[in-house]
Order: sequence, then C-alpha cells, then structure tokens
Amino acid sequence: MSNILLITVDTLRADHLSAWGYGRPTSPVLDRLAAEGVRFDQAWSQWPKTGPSFASIFTSTYGKDNGIVRRIGTPLPAGFLMLAESLQRRGYSTHAVVSNGAVGSDFHFDQGFDSYVETWKLDPQDDLVPNTAEVVNREASKIIDGLDPEQPFFLWLHYLDPHFPYEPPAEWSALFIADDVYERLQEIEVSAGARRQMGGIGRRQVLDGRTDLGYYVALYDAEIAYTDHQLGLLLDDMGRRGLMDNTLTVFTSDHGESLGEHSYFFDHGRFSFETCLHVPLIFHFPGRFEPRVDLEPVELLGVTPTILQFAGISLPDGEWMQGRSLMPRLRGEAGDENGFSHAEAGYATRGRWQKIVRDRRHKLIFAPYASAQRFIGGRKQPYALYDLIVDPGETKNLLEREPEVFERLKSELYAWWRPDSFEVEIDTGDTRQETEVAAETIEQLKSLGYLQ
Repeated sequence: MSNILLITVDTLRADHLSAWGYGRPTSPVLDRLAAEGVRFDQAWSQWPKTGPSFASIFTSTYGKDNGIVRRIGTPLPAGFLMLAESLQRRGYSTHAVVSNGAVGSDFHFDQGFDSYVETWKLDPQDDLVPNTAEVVNREASKIIDGLDPEQPFFLWLHYLDPHFPYEPPAEWSALFIADDVYERLQEIEVSAGARRQMGGIGRRQVLDGRTDLGYYVALYDAEIAYTDHQLGLLLDDMGRRGLMDNTLTVFTSDHGESLGEHSYFFDHGRFSFETCLHVPLIFHFPGRFEPRVDLEPVELLGVTPTILQFAGISLPDGEWMQGRSLMPRLRGEAGDENGFSHAEAGYATRGRWQKIVRDRRHKLIFAPYASAQRFIGGRKQPYALYDLIVDPGETKNLLEREPEVFERLKSELYAWWRPDSFEVEIDTGDTRQETEVAAETIEQLKSLGYLQ
C-alpha cells in the first residue's frame, strides 16, 4: 500500500496562488506540485471556518447534518467515524502535526491518530517562532524519522501562517512591498474599538501603524510565500528519503480569507463569497495520475472518500457518507457539468445561516438573516445570484435578470436543505466524554481572534 500525505494550509484562498493565475509569484513549490499532478481549479470549502470545515472534510458530511457549524470550539462527538480511523483500520499508521487550536485534541479532532502533535502545546524554543511552518516541519521530520518502513503511513500536516495577524518572518515581510501589484490607493478605516470586521478594522488589528490595504495584502501574500518555501523543504526532505515516489500527496485549505472585498476585512466565516469558499485542491502521485487541470466544480467533501478509495477501501458507487470520490476525475474521466456544489456560512443560529449552491457558472446565496442580507443581496432580500465567469468578484446580483437560473438553483438548494438529518454517528466503541479545554488552546484561540 502507498503512503498518504495530506497538507492543509489555513486561510489560503486559491486566487492568491500563482498556479491559479495570481499576479505575484507566491507559490512556486505548489505551482510545481500542481503541474505534476491534478489541479482542481474550482474546489469549494463546505464552511469557511476552520473547525466546521475540517469536521466536514474528515467526516465527509455537511455542517447542517453533522452539527459542527458557525464557530470553533464545538467538540466532535466521539461516535463520528473519521478519515484517520478508517485508515487506521486499514493498517495505516496515522500521525498529525497541527498548528491551529480549532482542530485540537480538546475538540476531539485527534480521533484515529496514533500521534497528534499540537504545536501551541509544545515547549517554546528560542530559535523558532511558535506555530509557524518551520515548527510544523520540525515535528513532521521527527515523526518521519520514527516511521516503520514496512507499514504505510497517513500523515496530516496543518500549517497556520496565512491566518491574521499577517506577520511573516522578518526576511519575508518586505517581499511584495512596492512591487508591480502593490496598491496604495485604498485606505482602511480604523475604529476606536479593539476589533472590527465590517467597513474597517479595530485599533488592535493595525499592523506597523499602516492603514493602506495594499500593505496588508502584501503581508498576507508574503505569509503564503514563506509557507510555500517551507513546503518545498518538507517535500525535498521526503524526496531524499525516497518517500515521494510511493506517496499520494493531497494539498488543500480549510477556507479562504476576505481582504476587504465586500467591506469585510481580514477574516472569514461571516459570508459565503468566493474569497472565503474557493480553495486550492491538488492531488499528486508520480506516475499514477496524468497531470491535468480539472475545471469542473468540486467539494472538499470528496477528499476523504477519494483517499479511502485510493487506500483500497471499497466504496459502493464511489460514495462515503455524503461525499463522492474524485478518483474517476483523477483518472481523467469527465466531470459532471450539470452537477452542483453546496456550502454554508455565517454566524446566525437555529439553521438561519447562509446556504449556498453553485453549478458550473452560477451561484445562489440564500441569507435568511437580516444582518447578513444588507451585505449580500440587500435589505429584505434573502437571495443573491451571481455569474462567476462574467463577475468573479460577485458584484452584480442577477436575481431579476436571470429568473430561470434562479428558480433552477433555488429548487436544488431546497432539495439539498432537507428537514431530515443525515445519520453521521457510528458506534466506534469510543466513549470519550468532553473534557476541559487546555489553557494553551484557549490562549492560542484568543491570539487568533476566535475568542475575546
């Protein structure tokens, strides 16, 4: 059996990667990985928040059905069957290094892992900044050193660096300042409050005393470039060990980031625009998959069933839970041009958060909550319809101009948002109960702005 390496980078929007056409050379390593593998151009996160997104990825279920929605800090029930558990039963050794407390063992994301390293709980070392990509690489190297060469492994590495506050290492911070892409014209409004998301930022979010938007975008891009460089060191190390030729490498992100679009600054989760839903997705296996770009929309819900099928686990009709394996697409078989992708977003409660559906071209957002409507379709207008090809920035609501498209997508949305929940809990024999969240996890979540 072949090894499986899952690499995820927090808060990474696809359109800020060179392979997706970005104007800055932010990702030469990932560009090469994409060129040698299968790049899914239109992949969607099912919820633009770390905890809900990974809950959806690893259980292959939608947030509306698994109950892990809105904010971080909701423990995964121990009865959920996770990707690592399935691979463990298949005979894989399972390991992870994660750098975001939102997927900490405190919230049961460690189910099925033989080892689970949480960087924010490590003793700090003078030569490395905590929770950076270098720390993830160091811990990953330790795990690889101890692997049994006779047993296949599953290794998940989650990097945090592009998450706000954007503070790349000093030698990277000026990488994109004043380059040809740099834009100085837009000023960010700063309020007296500590934090703010809409229309500007709070005083504690100001970096280096700067209020020009271009500066923050340049720092975000520098964080991506730094992480990309560290990924290159990781992959080179695995290559020297002779591991890459027998390893499926999967690369993606949990969600993107809003960088001032729609007056939403340096955050994610509140809205369902492409800035936060559109994520990179790459599958790489030398000699196994012919390099190509798949232009049809896909959901991250398909990542786990694809990995399971690759590992030799039989999936009836290529489906596992609510996800469908992408293996046919990896083999070059045509995608479903009439298929739909679904997602959720927002902070509303009682199921009144945003529901979203898209096909190859159009996207419909349903926002039943008034506080979100004013920023999407307008006051007292719960629907917004966009043409993602003509208007990728989602600035023109086509609701009145495209009634047939609206009705078609609305019917699909209502059919998907059914009243009966999908059964996702499976008795695994794990009776672990909720425990008190570690002080280190609370402090890290505060530093990331998740908690006050």
